[in-house]
Amino acid sequence: MSAAQALAQLLVGNQVQQAVHVAARLGIADRLRDGPRDAAELAELTGAHPGALGRLLRVLAGHHIVADDGAGRFRLTAMGELLRSDDPRSVLPFALWSGGVSYQAFGALEQSVRTGEPAFETLFGQEFFAYLAEHPESGAVFDEMMSRHTAPVAAAIAGHGFAEAGVVVDVGGGRGELIAAVLAERPAMRGVLVDQARVLDAARRVFARAGVADRCTAVAGDIAGALPAGDAYLLKSVLHGLPDDEAARVLGACRRAMRPGGVVLVVEFVLPPGGEPSPALLMDLLMLVGCHGRERTAAEFAELAAAAGLRLAGITAAKHGYRVIECRAA
Repeated sequence: MSAAQALAQLLVGNQVQQAVHVAARLGIADRLRDGPRDAAELAELTGAHPGALGRLLRVLAGHHIVADDGAGRFRLTAMGELLRSDDPRSVLPFALWSGGVSYQAFGALEQSVRTGEPAFETLFGQEFFAYLAEHPESGAVFDEMMSRHTAPVAAAIAGHGFAEAGVVVDVGGGRGELIAAVLAERPAMRGVLVDQARVLDAARRVFARAGVADRCTAVAGDIAGALPAGDAYLLKSVLHGLPDDEAARVLGACRRAMRPGGVVLVVEFVLPPGGEPSPALLMDLLMLVGCHGRERTAAEFAELAAAAGLRLAGITAAKHGYRVIECRAA
């Protein structure tokens, strides 16, 4: 592939993203769950225009999300199956989020690059998490997406650094998949999840499904304020959404609540040296556009830890590009 062809592919990426997003919004994958259908059948089921939907389906077929049987009927491919709402591997929430709110915010990237401020707040008129709280549909999609992203790495993180912990506190843990996985591995351990009130009922359902509801409580609270006492603190994908001063306050809250010999485990991407490929790079731009946060290097995590009275004790690989950044009392 020539440089021009490669660049052209990048430049039309947003168009493909929107095609997948619209298919997700229409529930095309669920409509094809039981077998092939033509565009007219799918249009009747989804309330779409038959001709326009047929054109969308041709694009999806060109990107191997559906397949045309040659007679105008479409079936799901292995990739398309991942857009089904009932598939445990489903990326449907990611398709809904990335092509919706995130797409709108990233479209204003130039504003953020010029000003250094999150374009999200200009576009939507409020801070990111306030927006999610006031728009329950978007909040539910975001929460489900985060749950789907956490589940694959939870098992890898569950085996890390908890040997002496009797109580683990998941700070900003969303629906609780991570702490549930940790507790499932350790029957003697107890846990507390601290997050916004809007996610707590879903977290309790996760605890019940994992069989840990009798050992884990979910409480609403300020993650930079007074936290429950514990031996280990988990923060997954929390600090990258915060500027340095707020991130240090959250770590400081963990340090103050932490029992002697305790540990803080930060699960984040770590910016690589030089120009090495990493999911952290685009995520860093997303943090620029969406909030006042940023991805950080190992040295920057060490500085944050020091500002909170902690020391960076080590960084280990988890899964899907995530790292576990271990912090202990300085």
